[in-house]
Amino acid sequence: MKGSASRGIRIGLGVVVFWVSQPALGWTWGSDGHHYIARNYSQHLPPQIDGLRTWDGVVDQHVMDPDFRKSSVSGEAPRHFMDIDSYPEFAAGTLPHERATLEARYGASTVLANGVLPWAVGEVTETLTRLFQEADWDSLALEIADLCHYVGDGHQPLHCMRNYDGQYTGNNGIHARYETTMLSMFIGQLSTSPAAVSFYPSPVDAMFDIITDSWNGKDTILNGDNTAKAMSGGSYNTLYYQALWHETETLTDQRLDEASRATASFVYTAWIDAGSPAVPGSTVEAPPMSPGTLLATGPSPFRDQIQIDYAAPVAVALDVVDVRGTRIDRLVSGASGSGTAVWRPRSSGRAPGAGLYFLHLHGPGVDRVTRVVFVP
Repeated sequence: MKGSASRGIRIGLGVVVFWVSQPALGWTWGSDGHHYIARNYSQHLPPQIDGLRTWDGVVDQHVMDPDFRKSSVSGEAPRHFMDIDSYPEFAAGTLPHERATLEARYGASTVLANGVLPWAVGEVTETLTRLFQEADWDSLALEIADLCHYVGDGHQPLHCMRNYDGQYTGNNGIHARYETTMLSMFIGQLSTSPAAVSFYPSPVDAMFDIITDSWNGKDTILNGDNTAKAMSGGSYNTLYYQALWHETETLTDQRLDEASRATASFVYTAWIDAGSPAVPGSTVEAPPMSPGTLLATGPSPFRDQIQIDYAAPVAVALDVVDVRGTRIDRLVSGASGSGTAVWRPRSSGRAPGAGLYFLHLHGPGVDRVTRVVFVP
């Protein structure tokens, strides 16, 4: 783990030196890549929340803030990567997604050294949910800027592997050559079209899937570097970068496209988790909630039981649903007015496993969902 442990130090120092010497550029995806994601993410937003495009300028202006924080905020650098192949379980397909599980197995310092990007995205998505509920649009825009940056990092294959700078394969320096120098030369050739967003039942799980997809693209970059060096005679000249672009253009286009769509999907997920509040200026007005509707829970995460307060002017049902959309328990059926329900997972003869679950209050004109986490 020595290589991973020193990574955060090198990244932090690299940002300071590079930023001071060239303020227009950043370290990760180059500033061009991050600004590309920030300028394209909102075209994917569904019409119920496309009013957020009003704040596109703020998102673009602040998308590099997470890089600038590396030199002053302790623990910021590991939020930008995950050396997922440092864990033997990754190759075996059994890698836990719970940070606490990995920390118990390997130690908190090792997990931090390997990068904590999936959990950083999970934290930002939770913050977005709260800001949607509070209708704090200015703060929401700043948080979306952070999200654009972290999600962008997760779509860069060299942010998802132990051999992040080609140091183990004779590709030393490929990180900056690929994501900064090459991209700044050719990013004008890329374009992104609107695409449908996804709802992520678990943002952390979604980020693990994204990192895995990125890791699968590593050989395209490393082999492309080898091909480009062979064509240029080992010089990092115009011919080298033209060859590197030729070898990696399809991958780069796909990763940046998906980064912008995934960012919009995380924003959409936070909006859904917040209860789908109205977003000012949106093309389609969100369906209003029935007056007097309430769905409140606490505490979460929980171990033994969780209390749910609900209210509705019509007869409703309250279900517990797992991440696959399967109903595993019905707590309330055909009730109206206000009430309190309690979910005790262990009291069932077929107790569900620990993890993420959804409480779904539904009936005529009522459709509210909130997330809860059951821990052992």
